Amino acid sequence: MEARDLYKQKYEAQLHEWSAKVDELKARSDKLTAQAKIDMLPRIETVQGKVDGAKAKLHDIATATDDKWDDVKKSTELAWNDVKAAVEGAYEAIKSHTKN
Repeated sequence: MEARDLYKQKYEAQLHEWSAKVDELKARSDKLTAQAKIDMLPRIETVQGKVDGAKAKLHDIATATDDKWDDVKKSTELAWNDVKAAVEGAYEAIKSHTKN
């Protein structure tokens, strides 16, 4: 199997996991107070936007020419790190709201 296909499979699995986490964040935020929900809404929307942007990177992986592959790979890894940080930040924020 080609490395590009392996990357695509890896990122598809990660996107599936992040989509589930966004759903979990939404469900957990529904249990918060009104003010906490207001505080969490922008974070959840940011995470959702980053996940949606990461989905576009899958298209880039699939369509990248050999001469652009290294650039696509680097930009995809940066996008993935950005999504990961956003998800982790949202989880930390929701934890702090559930403690209060």
